Amino acid sequence: MAEGETYTIHIDGRWSLEDLYTFSRTYEQVYFILQALLPGLDEWDNERIFRAFQAYPWRGGYSAVNFYNQLKYNTPREQRPSVASIQYASPGWIEIGTVLIPLTYVLAHVVNRVTKTLNECNQTYSSIYREAQQRKLLSIEIERKRLELEREQLEFAIEACEKLSRMMDLPDPATIHTRTDNPLISLKILLSIYRRVRTLAIYQQRGKAEFNDKR
Repeated sequence: MAEGETYTIHIDGRWSLEDLYTFSRTYEQVYFILQALLPGLDEWDNERIFRAFQAYPWRGGYSAVNFYNQLKYNTPREQRPSVASIQYASPGWIEIGTVLIPLTYVLAHVVNRVTKTLNECNQTYSSIYREAQQRKLLSIEIERKRLELEREQLEFAIEACEKLSRMMDLPDPATIHTRTDNPLISLKILLSIYRRVRTLAIYQQRGKAEFNDKR
């Protein structure tokens, strides 16, 4: 990253302290997962990422929290997003520094994609989540070894991953399958990604944040 290079998110409307916390934490989490899914990692990074993707049982919210925390804390501090400047006004901005600038535009593109079709995206997410619940896939504790899924369950997980990836314009789900070695873990991670992207999209839809995806 060139010295002094930053990415600016324009903000407007009324923000609470909770907004600042939720927005910044969610932005970080989406940033770190996209960094883990996009090409360009060196050998050490790949080893770190594989450990994060395969370390948790993904049964309940703590796995998701720990997963995103591991992605964050295994990233060198100088590569984590930071606030270069902030102004709360109408309008104002949050200027993000210490980042891979191309990645911030990818993140903005993903958020814009969901913002434009938020209702349809929510319907797709709800349909997949409901069917996964009916199949009792969300309550299965995933051990470190590969979970033996029935053929029908495996096909559902793979198809759902493809739908979610297309919906958010994420890399081919084969990338995440390679990291997890299990389509069900991939599905749970993709569902968690959507919930976080949706949070940022709602800020944008309400006019509280604006993500520019054009350099």
